[in-house]
Amino acid sequence: MERGREKTKVFDGSNTSTGRLASSSFLDTLASFFEGRGAFLFLVPALILIGIFVVFPVVWDVYVSLTNASLVGPSARHYSFVGFYNYVRLFRDFLFINSLKVSFAFTVLSALIGQAFLGLALAMISRMEGIRGKMIVTTIVFIAWVIPGVVSGYAWSAVTAQQGLIASILSLFGYKVKYALYFTHPFWVIVIANIWRGTAFSMILFTAALEGIPRYIYEAAEVDGATPWQRFRHVILPLISQAILVDFILITIWTFGVFALPYMILGPGGGRGNAGQIWTLYIYFKAIDNFDIALAAAASNVMFVIVLALIIAYLWSMKHFRRW
Repeated sequence: MERGREKTKVFDGSNTSTGRLASSSFLDTLASFFEGRGAFLFLVPALILIGIFVVFPVVWDVYVSLTNASLVGPSARHYSFVGFYNYVRLFRDFLFINSLKVSFAFTVLSALIGQAFLGLALAMISRMEGIRGKMIVTTIVFIAWVIPGVVSGYAWSAVTAQQGLIASILSLFGYKVKYALYFTHPFWVIVIANIWRGTAFSMILFTAALEGIPRYIYEAAEVDGATPWQRFRHVILPLISQAILVDFILITIWTFGVFALPYMILGPGGGRGNAGQIWTLYIYFKAIDNFDIALAAAASNVMFVIVLALIIAYLWSMKHFRRW
């Protein structure tokens, strides 16, 4: 009996030690697997979300553009593959060609000329000494930026209405407004509204870039007798060229994709004669009003390629800009 008990004790101990060895080896194997992969594993949740909300919609959009999908009718549930037919329809559509022209003009005037140049001017003025009212102007610019696009669009539609603020001011000078400004001048209303709302970002970016220029560089330029224009042309502009490139890329993407502001002012039709129908309004008009989501998907893919080409052109031109 005693020998049996001893054998049982030895058997139990060997079992425990074997279990411990197995558990230890498993943990070592697990640790060696995660070694060097820990940083990647932390990215897995973000990659899953990107795949669900970015990659999948893009792939689905490309697929839908190659079908005859619609929001209503038989093709809403059972749609078939039609190839590049929607792209052929797209470039035969006068409204799409018009939206391309309006979008390019809108981006150049409101973003590249309006927001970028005005933001740079405000950034340089904010760094000058002895100028009063800088804080008031800066506060107004920032307020315009933080207001949501829907609220901004509604405010501008009210300001430019027939009996709005601008019409009231013009009436003081004897000019009577017969129609709403967003009706008679739809394109220029959304251009000015977008400049008013988006200048703050360019101002912040350029202010940070100007703050990074050492003071002794300005002093050396002044000692050499450089005029203000020469200091700006040969000192400031080359040193903030990277900031200019980043600003151009971001505001181009944002302006090409802006929707809430022009929609709240003009509606999906873009105002009288489709004068303010940028491509986002065109896509909404085709997808929601006309139920043609296949054509709208094709339009979004074309605009994606155009924006990507513009970004590549910015990056390529930056090499020549540095030599300028």
